Amino acid sequence: MKRLFCWALSVSFLGSLPLGTLNLSVANYAFRQNIVGAVGFSLAAIFVEVTLVRLAVTTVRRLERMSRFFLLFRMLTCGMLLFLAGNSLLAAWRMETFRSGLPVTWLNPVLSGFVLSMINPLHLPFWLAWTALFRSKNILDDRPRSYNTFVLAIGLGTGAAFFLYGFAGGFLIQELGGRQVLLNWLVGVTLLVTAGWQIYKAFYKKAGHSPAGFSR
Repeated sequence: MKRLFCWALSVSFLGSLPLGTLNLSVANYAFRQNIVGAVGFSLAAIFVEVTLVRLAVTTVRRLERMSRFFLLFRMLTCGMLLFLAGNSLLAAWRMETFRSGLPVTWLNPVLSGFVLSMINPLHLPFWLAWTALFRSKNILDDRPRSYNTFVLAIGLGTGAAFFLYGFAGGFLIQELGGRQVLLNWLVGVTLLVTAGWQIYKAFYKKAGHSPAGFSR
């Protein structure tokens, strides 16, 4: 059980470090001294992630027969990602502040974290792939206790990464205060590349549309 916990915690922490809208949003809340907002956003985003993972690992065999659902989900996600990318790129083009380029900033931080985490196209494929690997290595079994340990470690790992962005990321945004347009470009391009990759996998990869092929 300790082995499973350490592996899941490490993978979750490292997987949450690459630049994205979730960790940048946490950094933005911290930079603006909105600690309550940063915590609320983080908890909502983590809740969505661990809930999706918990449902996925217990129903993986059913998910394998839901290829059409995954295709529809991917297309809806791509549409939302393209919209958010356009919002960030437009803010960059207009040379607006970084906050104005972040998606759904008009929402309550908790709702914002919930929405952004829900439309994140990488939660399911990323963790389904790691779940399959952990099972093949006998790190994860089908006991409820193992599943609970798995999702707990994932939540703590993501939370640790968010804390790092809230602490160091806020300092980074402060240092780049004169380059906020650059941050808008970074967020917009990241979202655009993510959407393009999902579209590519949906239409051009020969791996099919099963959850096994729905991976990074």
